[in-house]
Order: sequence, then structure tokens, then C-alpha cells
Amino acid sequence: MKNKLKVEGEPKEVTEIRNKILNTFNELVFVEEGHKYYLRGEELTSVSHITHQFAQPFDEDKIATNYALKHGETKEYWLDKWRYNSLKATTTGTLVHEFGESMAWLRNGHPELITESCKTKFIADKNWLVPTRTKEESVIKFWDDLPSSFHFVLAETKVYSGVNPNVEKLNQNYAGTFDLLFYYKDENDDSKSGLVIFDYKTNADLRKDFSRAYNKMLLPPFEDLYDESLSLYTLQLSCYQIPLEDIGLKVIGRRIIWLKDDGTYEKISLQDVTQKLRKTL
Repeated sequence: MKNKLKVEGEPKEVTEIRNKILNTFNELVFVEEGHKYYLRGEELTSVSHITHQFAQPFDEDKIATNYALKHGETKEYWLDKWRYNSLKATTTGTLVHEFGESMAWLRNGHPELITESCKTKFIADKNWLVPTRTKEESVIKFWDDLPSSFHFVLAETKVYSGVNPNVEKLNQNYAGTFDLLFYYKDENDDSKSGLVIFDYKTNADLRKDFSRAYNKMLLPPFEDLYDESLSLYTLQLSCYQIPLEDIGLKVIGRRIIWLKDDGTYEKISLQDVTQKLRKTL
């Protein structure tokens, strides 16, 4: 169905880009259990695994032991508490992401693609998708604020590296799913037009005070980036950029949409580290 998608009034190039992406990466299969990607039966490394290999090693047991000595309770108490909070945050984040995906389809004339978890929130006769969390209100605000120069291309779309045999292959191919893709069209200078990758983030914080205070950095060759979520997301969105560039598409930006608990959001531009990734992977 998505291969026949078109948004009313969109520029011709946007329709062509959407079709090219969907037709190019249509053999990639994602299995929810274990969060695994397969291409013609072969498992591909996920983008999250690629990015985390550059994070500093995290000894959970040692950190929990030290935390218990400092704050009381047992190591097991803190491990359970952290895992509980992590599962809660991950589950909430998934539901908010599905709301964000559904809002993208709804705002662009395709309510039939609203996710299963959001169908009860959809009021068809009003064309409403009703938010039930403050971070979902943040999603609505993002869409309300979106400039008309940004044209929706795709939501929740899977891509993988190594798709183009005429482009030098990486030693470590991977697959991943970006949240949103837009085409920015500059009406005055078309040379400035191009794709912008967006990703929703629901973290309590993106920056890590400890890493910044003690200059704890990512592993080489990204030792110029702090060991924190913001840096890993910098790598993540550049990983999404590489497969798009490999099929001849022009990517001009990467942005995080940081959804807040107060119903607002922050849009953060990320640097391009694709060349460093290509040399490293």
C-alpha cells in the first residue's frame, strides 16, 4: 500500500523520492522479537548496535554496588529499580513513537495507516487523533509548527547499507528504521533543497552531566563527542543518512524532536558524521 502513497499537493520530486525509497528497500524484513533485521534470510546488524559499540563500557553490577554503598539498599534493589524504570520508559516511548507515526499519516491524508495502538484515539468524523500523554501533545505541537517548506516523505521506514553495488561497501553493513523523513524545498534556490531526517526522542535528558564534568567521551574515532545519548543519536541519524545517499538522494539535515513532559518539544540539529562512519565501519 505504501508504494502507492501520494500526498495531495506535494511536489513531484517528493513522490518520486518516496517511491524510490520504498521500492529500493522493500526486501528488508524486521522481526519485532529481538529487534532483528533480515535481508533475503541474512541477519543484518541493527543501527542501535552500531552506535553503542562506540559508547564507553558500562559495568552495571559494579555501578550498582557503588551506588548501594553510597545511597543504601542492596545492589539487587538498585538493579531492579533501574530495570523497572527502563522498561517503563521504553514502553512509554514506543507508544509515543506510534502516536507520532500515526499523526504523520493522518496529517498527510492517510488515516488508514494509523497504528493499531492509536486506532481507539482516532475520531474519524473530526479527523482527530486524541493525545493521552503530554508527550503526544508535544507531537501535535511539532506538526502544528511545521513550516510549509517541509514536505512529508515517509514515517517509520526501514533502510539498510550496502544496497547499491556501485558504491564502496562497508565492512559492517547494518539496517535501521528512521521515524520521519521530510523534503525541504527552497523556493528561491533549489540547490539548497534536500531531505531532512527527523527522529522523536522521549528521554528524560539527552545530555549527561557526569560525562561533561569529567570529559568522558565516546570511543575512537568519535572521541570529540561526549559519552551521552545526544552523541549516540548523532551517530544514529548519520547511519540513516548513508543508505539514502547510496541511492543518490541528497540529505541536508538531521534533527531530533525532543518531546517534553510539559507538552512542548525541542528541535535539535545534529552534525553530519557520515564520512567518519564510512571510514570506520
